Amino acid sequence: MAIVNKLTVLMPAFGAPTEYVTLLAQVQGTATTTNNALTGFVNFVRTGRIRFKTVSPAGTAGITAVVITATDGSATVTLYQDAVARTVSTLQDFLYSFMSELNITTITVAITWGAGTASTLDLEVTGNP
Repeated sequence: MAIVNKLTVLMPAFGAPTEYVTLLAQVQGTATTTNNALTGFVNFVRTGRIRFKTVSPAGTAGITAVVITATDGSATVTLYQDAVARTVSTLQDFLYSFMSELNITTITVAITWGAGTASTLDLEVTGNP
């Protein structure tokens, strides 16, 4: 299922976001790590939320690790990292909040998949300077 309830719906409680970027229908590899780079901010961001979700139908490859990094073009910071195996063939919907001292221009969501048939992902990020 594609993104219906956007992150911008949640953000009024956290301040209206000035930036909103999406990557839709991103095909993922299997038994490998796929990097999904969210770029195209009009201005830099320092705080916000990142969301990614698998699109129906889920594949038979499970997510085994997630690393989210951000960069200002010279320095890189890790916003989130884990190595937790998720249930295979189950729709996944993740939401992460972040805060950084960097003037972020790119956020990369690197997802490691197990063997099998991977799903596609929809990703979105909202943010403020």
